[in-house]
Amino acid sequence: MSSVTSSFVAFPRGPRYAALGFSAVLVVGAVWAFIALGADVRSRFTPLQVVTLVFFLLVIVTFMCALGFSTIRVQPQGLWFRNGLRTHELPWSDVGGFRFDEGAPWPLVVLKGASAEGDRETLMLMGIQGSDKAYAHAQYGALLLAVEAARGAV
Repeated sequence: MSSVTSSFVAFPRGPRYAALGFSAVLVVGAVWAFIALGADVRSRFTPLQVVTLVFFLLVIVTFMCALGFSTIRVQPQGLWFRNGLRTHELPWSDVGGFRFDEGAPWPLVVLKGASAEGDRETLMLMGIQGSDKAYAHAQYGALLLAVEAARGAV
């Protein structure tokens, strides 16, 4: 990310809390279940089996947190956002507009310029989740105002 301070930052509330909560329950539950098996059953697990179980636990937690920690930042030079594990930086010349249709899971950024080449016309903005209801719509409105201010400052 660029060193320029963001004028706007959005992130989902519900999915973030769910990711943290479910991750904690999953990790604590897995440890508790492993201890509850008893020493004789635990001794039958090979190191490779334990590593495999821990690996899958980490993968699940990583993906939950990646989605829960999706973020949108409006910066003077463009739009920066992280959807899960993928980060995007779009200059204002590549941002055509935004859509947040009724019932949609998240807003979309409409692409133009170099970013619109190929078969993609929009990208998801998962930093605002429709499941957050009124908070999501307030964040979307604030996003539009921040984009207008950032574009006007250029």
